[in-house]
Amino acid sequence: MVSKKLGEILVEAMVIAPDQLQQALQIQKEKGGKLGQILIDLGLINEKILTDIVSMQRDFTRIDLNVNEIDPNVLRLIPRDVCIKRRIIPYRIEKNLLLIAMDDPLNQEAINMAEFSSNMRVVPGIVEPSKIDEVLARLTDAQEILPTQVADKYKTSVAQSFGKVIGETETQGSIVKLVNMILIKGIELGASDVHIEAGNQYTRLRYRINGVLHEKFRTPAPYHEKIILRLKVLSKLDISIHDVPQTGGFRINYKNDKITMRIETMPTISGENASIRFAAHGTQISSLDKLGLSRPEMGIIAENIFKPSGLIIVCGPTGSGKTSTLYAVLRRINSPEKKIITLEDPVEELLPLINQIQIDDAKGLTFHSALRAVLRMDPDIIFVGEIRDIETARIAVRAAMTGHLVLTTLHTRNSFESLYRLIDLGIEPFLLINTINLIISQRLVRTLCPHCKIKAESDNKIVYRPKGCDKCQGTGYIGRTGIFEFLLGSFINRETLIPVPSIDKLVERAKSAGIETMWQKGMKKVYAGETSLTEVIRAIPKMSWDENIQ
Repeated sequence: MVSKKLGEILVEAMVIAPDQLQQALQIQKEKGGKLGQILIDLGLINEKILTDIVSMQRDFTRIDLNVNEIDPNVLRLIPRDVCIKRRIIPYRIEKNLLLIAMDDPLNQEAINMAEFSSNMRVVPGIVEPSKIDEVLARLTDAQEILPTQVADKYKTSVAQSFGKVIGETETQGSIVKLVNMILIKGIELGASDVHIEAGNQYTRLRYRINGVLHEKFRTPAPYHEKIILRLKVLSKLDISIHDVPQTGGFRINYKNDKITMRIETMPTISGENASIRFAAHGTQISSLDKLGLSRPEMGIIAENIFKPSGLIIVCGPTGSGKTSTLYAVLRRINSPEKKIITLEDPVEELLPLINQIQIDDAKGLTFHSALRAVLRMDPDIIFVGEIRDIETARIAVRAAMTGHLVLTTLHTRNSFESLYRLIDLGIEPFLLINTINLIISQRLVRTLCPHCKIKAESDNKIVYRPKGCDKCQGTGYIGRTGIFEFLLGSFINRETLIPVPSIDKLVERAKSAGIETMWQKGMKKVYAGETSLTEVIRAIPKMSWDENIQ
């Protein structure tokens, strides 16, 4: 028997009228999204009605979740970050089964993640989204802090606005201390960035540590504007502008190290938010041997980065470590005998002997205009921060063909898609055959804490999963490692690329040639006990050609 659709049930129960259903279906057709949420947004139903109807429609257990009655020990059976990302609340154990509350019990991927993380069979039930939000809000380990309570050790001014020391007299001393603390805590925690987000009652301070956001502090909402004002003063931003985004930066002096901060402000309905990027500093500078590359992978990179010409592409989404990899390459090949010029937006780190150019679209200094000028300066090696358009792509390929080694990045999911992205931009396939030395696709995953990781079983193989201890701050992970997919220039030839095959056919040829996909590389690290299956699933998109890979 086929179950009735949600809209049909609502109309039969006279909760909504047929014309209201048609209105919602038309919006769904034009904009996408779930029908239930569209009906809520239109004010035709509330989330309780939706949850009750879905429960009857799909025969899910309807849960009346009482936040105060959930056993904290049961909550800890699934890592906090998994609960938050997958919107899962473990709330009770019955007959060796873990009962979990979800607002979308049809999400089988989330259920599988819950079973793997808890090492138990789970039974899902349905609950209103607001109840999920209420419990998730309590999962934070944030500490409430007032500016007047910040320790005096943060009183000393640590900030420089690219040369000028900013003193406490420019704003209230307690706010100065609070902002100093926010920045220094980020450095001490090893965070890559901190997000300062306005709320009705509190300002949330969330730090991205090993690629995952953690709410570490919160401060009462009335202090929010003063915090943003202090950051704008440090960054030389316009303090009178609140309704458009602004970009700036400053440096802080910390333990004899100058650390660059990049700040972005963004207006929201709750207030002006800010995110601060902690640029690489003394303790964070990476070299190739610290990125998580295997010996064969190190050999492949070394073989290609010392070639006199050609194109090397590193691809992946924002935050996957592309820039870190290319900076590590630049350090490896940097020497007084070579002229290296970089085009960056922004310049993440100052490198000795290298000519670094900050791209500024507002002033007309774009990637393609700067690249044209750079070619007239007789460089040996060019680093183009990102290929965004056809002009930049054409100039970069031409430079690689005429005796320059060009390093660049692309925002694609894997190395195979990079070829198709360049072709879509208008680069002829035969030009790629003659210019590409190497394409690297990468992701960053958290490494399991060696002090507390525990054995588990997946597909009859031994793997490890996180537990949490004092040494890893209860997360089960310490640090991150890279997972890399390599597409060699030797593979990109007339037989494989002309005529241009479908991407599935290209991957099939690559696998026949012994090239491993990123998913395969990730699973190797899982079975080696370096990371967890949860992390690989989180970080790496499993493609159609990976379906049969165990």
